[in-house]
Amino acid sequence: MRKLIILVLVSLGWIFNYSHRMAVPSLAPLIRDDLHITNAEIGLLMTSLLLPYALIQVPAGYIGDKIGRKRLLVLSILGYSLSSAFIVLTKDYWDMLIVRFIYGLFAGLYYAPATALISEVFREKKGSALGFFMVGPAIGTGVTPLIVVPIALTFNWRLSFLVLSLMSSFVAVLLAFAVRGEVSKPEVVRFSIPGNVFLLSLANFLGLGAFFALLTFLVSYLVSQGASLEKASAMFSLLSMIGILGSISAGFLYDRIGKVSVSLAFLMNALFTFLILIWPNPILLIPLGFFLYSVGGIITAYTSEKAGKENLGVVMGFVNMVGFFGATIGPYVVGKLIDIAGYKRALLLVPLAYLVSTLLIFLDMSPRHRGTGPSSFPRPRLSEDPFEV
Repeated sequence: MRKLIILVLVSLGWIFNYSHRMAVPSLAPLIRDDLHITNAEIGLLMTSLLLPYALIQVPAGYIGDKIGRKRLLVLSILGYSLSSAFIVLTKDYWDMLIVRFIYGLFAGLYYAPATALISEVFREKKGSALGFFMVGPAIGTGVTPLIVVPIALTFNWRLSFLVLSLMSSFVAVLLAFAVRGEVSKPEVVRFSIPGNVFLLSLANFLGLGAFFALLTFLVSYLVSQGASLEKASAMFSLLSMIGILGSISAGFLYDRIGKVSVSLAFLMNALFTFLILIWPNPILLIPLGFFLYSVGGIITAYTSEKAGKENLGVVMGFVNMVGFFGATIGPYVVGKLIDIAGYKRALLLVPLAYLVSTLLIFLDMSPRHRGTGPSSFPRPRLSEDPFEV
């Protein structure tokens, strides 16, 4: 039961981590009109949080290993909730950029210790557990328009962030007091990154760049195709709700077929992002949502296979850091291209990036890159239980 409580609360923290960041894409048309900014500047609002988010990943993994992962998770939730609430006080675009930067620092403290903790606690079932955890992006992205758009249309868009902050702060309190003691803290911590994570990291760079570029501009793209903001937001939510099933299913799939599932997910994303651009039919949102959100859990489980107990947090942080450098660049580059060439041409970069990621994972699965490599540390035995007394 304790394991289940931990998984649910840590996953809730991850849901709100995404909810705060994806409020900007949900409200992009309102923010753009109110602040009189371009699509490239909307993309920069994502970049302003994703850059510090990326930079803090490796330190977050190491700090979580040193001081205790649950303790760092509570600090992260409280920090990103408070900083996001300050959007209520912003007056112009530059204020927004500063607040989003601070939010990105605290939000970035979450992923590495959370995934390391879950990998340690669930061991041989980590694919399924991480698949459940990685419903965070799907649920966070999906429910956010349902929360923030009505508030924005009734009151104003800044107030939406305050409501999200109050909700996520409650999760931090639950995690701090419902789970007593530290959950996962290795006895020996080493700052070591095995050489065989670099192809995986590059694939993650392209994959997350494509993912965030698509999510940042999907609502705006649908509006440009004639949909109302309310309808476009509902379709955006549908995409993410379908993603819940994709994330959970992918976790179980990884437990059964392993890293082949990573290349399969990237390939399907390349196919369906291309199809929805040449044939923008709402029915395509179903398979797209399924595969779009399937990547997170399986690539996280695959990453954990390349680390040992002593450097798990550091490796998880490194692969995610490189990925979020891509997420930092993607929305701005695509936003700039939208201003120059229009939505359809610019967004073709998304399926192209997914296709290259597929090829990189195929290379990574070659015999040369199998195993943890000479600079990694031995994996713990599957029978170990961190809750045994």
